[in-house]
Amino acid sequence: MKNFQNKAKIIKVSKNIRSILFAGLVLWMVAIPVFLIPFIFLPKEKMPSSMICEMGGRVLLASLGLVVNLKLFRFFDRLKNGCLFDAQTVGNLDAAGRWWIVLWLFQGLFYQIEYQFFGHAMVWGSSGLFAA
Repeated sequence: MKNFQNKAKIIKVSKNIRSILFAGLVLWMVAIPVFLIPFIFLPKEKMPSSMICEMGGRVLLASLGLVVNLKLFRFFDRLKNGCLFDAQTVGNLDAAGRWWIVLWLFQGLFYQIEYQFFGHAMVWGSSGLFAA
């Protein structure tokens, strides 16, 4: 294949992946306020500590998920615009990977703390990797 044919295919696939990532951004932006609803409307003295820990952790997990999704969205947006693997494009991919590692570490820590202190027997992460 010619080089321009590969570039055209990368741009075409990047448009589709970018659309999926945009839907993910919208989903994360809706999920974060939904996780905040119990903090806003429930009285603090009626909320058990396990609920506060769980909902606070969910907000942080959703925020980190939003950052990862945003970085991947920016990476595929630059690919869609034809900026194939220049410094800023690769930087977006690198940043997405670093935030994904932070998300993974926080997710493991969050579910371990939740299991140790509140005794939740089966706790599954959004990726299904962490089970207690």
